[in-house]
Amino acid sequence: MQVFRGFEDVKSLTRPVVAIGSFDGVHLGHQRILRYLCDTAAQHQGQSVVVTFNPHPQQLLNPESDFFLINDLESNLKRIADQGVDVAVVVPFTHDFSRITYVEFIERYLIGIMHASTLVMGPNHALGHNREGDRSKIEAVCQQHHVEVVDIPEFMLHDAQVHSSKIRKLIQNRQFDAVDDMLGYHYEIN
Repeated sequence: MQVFRGFEDVKSLTRPVVAIGSFDGVHLGHQRILRYLCDTAAQHQGQSVVVTFNPHPQQLLNPESDFFLINDLESNLKRIADQGVDVAVVVPFTHDFSRITYVEFIERYLIGIMHASTLVMGPNHALGHNREGDRSKIEAVCQQHHVEVVDIPEFMLHDAQVHSSKIRKLIQNRQFDAVDDMLGYHYEIN
């Protein structure tokens, strides 16, 4: 997998199909999104591209919280690569970047720099300052720019949603069998 550190380093991509998120832990829900991403890219004869952030937005925006990473960035990138993704763009997440609107993010970065053809989104996806760009707003902007949006249904495990926040709670409670179930691999504390 090719890794770019910031948008300014992104080189010419072939019909990029993009998924955006922190992907902390690359759990079973993330893995499903990444499979959809790779399958959609193959159908479009394009490249599968993950846009992720470093540091994790919660680390920067809520430094006093008890938030912690499930895996470090390099471990997450390795797990993303293991899913068959072609390209990862690691965006330096700063206070200035956090103030960008969802419209600016889509128009300036996804379309202007990356020339995205398709955006793959999970059910709870939001973009932009204060997560103001919900699914319907993102779809409206993408439609204006002829960017296809592929919605992925919620991944359920044992009738429960799989989210990184749930996995963090399980780690805090030392329920490592449940952590492994949601991750789809054995969790190791670094």
